Amino acid sequence: MMLFLSLLAMLNSSGPKVKIENAWVRPANKGMNSALYFNLNNVTSKADALYKVTSKIAELVQIHSTVKNDDGTMGMKEIRQIAVPANSIIKFEPGGYHIMLINLKRKLKTNSKIEFTFYFKTGGKVKIKAVVKKE
Repeated sequence: MMLFLSLLAMLNSSGPKVKIENAWVRPANKGMNSALYFNLNNVTSKADALYKVTSKIAELVQIHSTVKNDDGTMGMKEIRQIAVPANSIIKFEPGGYHIMLINLKRKLKTNSKIEFTFYFKTGGKVKIKAVVKKE
């Protein structure tokens, strides 16, 4: 009986170590680009790193940051991974970090839901659904 309770406790504590909250995607037409925004909430006492996001909705899915170029214009830069400190929240929002969805395979209609899988160095995979909305 004690072994069973120990196994049950281990199973119940195996939930996501990093939570993806308030996820949304901008509407866009097939063949265009869009972006995924959300809050990345590390609820643990250990740091982690987001290194990949996948989805079947686009030909290419990349982690991006908005940057100011030397000439003063704004641009985007692909990020290989993002450190997620322990007990922290990182906001992915317009004008900052975001997940770029390049060459959409279908139209993203308002109120539809899109599936994504997030990959973390120590936290493993986290699957979510993001709602399509204007903001």
